[in-house]
Amino acid sequence: MPLFLLMLCISTDFSTEVEKPVRPQVVEIAVTTLGLSDIVQTIGGEHVKVIPLVPGAVDPHKVTPRASMLLKLSRADALASMGLGYEHAYLPALLEKVGRKDFGRGDGDVSQGGVNHFVASDFIGVALEIPVKLDRGTGVDVHPLGNSHWNTNPDLMRKVAVGLRDFLCLQQPQFKEDFFKNWEAWDKKAGELIAHWTKWLAPAKAQSIVTYHRSWSYFAQSFGLVLRGEVEPKPGMPPTTRHLIALSRTMTEHKVKVILMEPWYSEGKLGNLPSMTGAKVVKVASVSGNSGYLDWMHTVVSSVAGALDIPEPMSGKF
Repeated sequence: MPLFLLMLCISTDFSTEVEKPVRPQVVEIAVTTLGLSDIVQTIGGEHVKVIPLVPGAVDPHKVTPRASMLLKLSRADALASMGLGYEHAYLPALLEKVGRKDFGRGDGDVSQGGVNHFVASDFIGVALEIPVKLDRGTGVDVHPLGNSHWNTNPDLMRKVAVGLRDFLCLQQPQFKEDFFKNWEAWDKKAGELIAHWTKWLAPAKAQSIVTYHRSWSYFAQSFGLVLRGEVEPKPGMPPTTRHLIALSRTMTEHKVKVILMEPWYSEGKLGNLPSMTGAKVVKVASVSGNSGYLDWMHTVVSSVAGALDIPEPMSGKF
């Protein structure tokens, strides 16, 4: 048995809750992505200590629950997650094992968090692409609550930041003034950058792109791009020759110039698609890494703009 599974099965009871009538001066918050970690730390400042559960920009479908994650969850004062099943590969099992009522349970829909579990997707409005039916024929990486990659739309992250600010105020009301001040500074910067990115990608509005996985729908919606298909015939399934040929015809018809894909997918799976269509392959993660959310989003925008030969506007330059 793998070590992490063995440790998950140990008899230690993490479900015992210790009442904390007064929060500590520094609240420890376990966070599932580095993008959320960055914003929690920025708004929380010196009053929070962020504990990343997944240290890196990785494929969320491939993350496995580990004993180290379980230990972090058991010790944390609060938890912040993406929601919409983004963490389906590991968080439900961890929540079920840790058994903390204030974090919610892991069976089924993990977006129903407890009092100390901030679920970011609760603040984005209606999710995109909610499936009308669920079965294995629709793919192995289908999210029943809708597309969970909302973080690729920076306007939605601004809404989530407001929710995080208020969540931190509930955690430590004595520092409310600091949280509002930190949020206001971040939001101002985010707003200015979004205006700059929107101006930058304005010439690409209504242009068509293709992605490897259906993880860029919110990005396309945010900047007015049109998705013409995915390299995967169904979510989580490798492309077939037949599918790639059909996709190449669609790309040629709609003059698709960009194939957007994450670095954890093999470019070899594209076959002759780039050469058949003349499209440029843009490899960028659909979740931010250590550079921070706004820096990552700038990289995404600049990468797409570069592939489309759109120069950066001088005004508001990052």
